[in-house]
Amino acid sequence: MTQKDNAPAANDPASTQTNSTAQNSEGYPEAETIAGWVVAALEDLKGIDIRVLDVRGLCNFADFMVFSSGTSDRHLKSQANSVVEQLKAHGVRPTGVEGDDVPNTEWVLVDAIDVLVHIMLPETRDHYQLEKLWSAQSSQASNKAVTAADAPAAYATAIDKIRGSSRPK
Repeated sequence: MTQKDNAPAANDPASTQTNSTAQNSEGYPEAETIAGWVVAALEDLKGIDIRVLDVRGLCNFADFMVFSSGTSDRHLKSQANSVVEQLKAHGVRPTGVEGDDVPNTEWVLVDAIDVLVHIMLPETRDHYQLEKLWSAQSSQASNKAVTAADAPAAYATAIDKIRGSSRPK
């Protein structure tokens, strides 16, 4: 095969995707676009029960949270690596990855600035029920029954759990 045969076609969406994505005023891809790339990366590695939550208006640190489960710690780490590689391919550098360097990890977090990606073992996901927490926050926020401080405090507790300060029972 020649080098020309390996080059992406001009009409190949993958080759032009970074140039045609919606960007904000700073030239950074929109959160919806990043979330789409994240979901594609998780689907490529057979992520289980992939869910996207829109948390705009609930917190000031993210627009979307993406949840996925894996069958083993290796599957979790592979999904996280796939997300990071997919984002880098589109010019987005995640600000951090937590839990990928922990032996027998149960939870890996990828921070893609406006999109937080939680990749967990099913038991861990069931234990923390972050989707339920943020969904409840969403319905309560629409009823004005939750303070702005509630969501970040709950999230900070979850981050402490990821970093290993305590483990689920």
